[in-house]
Amino acid sequence: MKKLNVALVGAGLVGREIWKILWERGFPVHRLCVFARRGRKEKWFGQSVSISPIENADWRDFDLVFFAGTEGEKGASRQWGWQAVQEGAFVIDNGRDFRLDPRVPLVVPEVNGEDLARHQGFVANPNCSTIQMVMALAPLHRSFQLQKVVVATYQSVSGSGQNGIREL
Repeated sequence: MKKLNVALVGAGLVGREIWKILWERGFPVHRLCVFARRGRKEKWFGQSVSISPIENADWRDFDLVFFAGTEGEKGASRQWGWQAVQEGAFVIDNGRDFRLDPRVPLVVPEVNGEDLARHQGFVANPNCSTIQMVMALAPLHRSFQLQKVVVATYQSVSGSGQNGIREL
């Protein structure tokens, strides 16, 4: 399998978890660069990680870009996502900015993986609680054609990032 040059935008809780999962699962990474608002070095899961300022990103250098942060006034993907696509990268957005955009398939691969066929170089995923819910509901819907589902979620404090966790 071809090894990919991967960019990860966001050095918070979600970005760190994506980074960890890429390594744990043996994702075919040739080079992995992390971008955030400011450059720095941090320890992630016992390893030193160099984080570059987002303004230094050259999307032409990457095959795949994960957006997992809010690096500015708007979500990072809103600021740089389509530019990355135009410069040749495939974008996966974990944020909310494109979840309702008709150009961007909202995909849970186990549920609607066929929607990947209509991507324009940019896909998004739903909120974490939605992903878990549709994983359970999809087979029920296929068998029984569900008409209505009423849901209440109690979101984790981690959804508010490091500051929310510190405050708690």
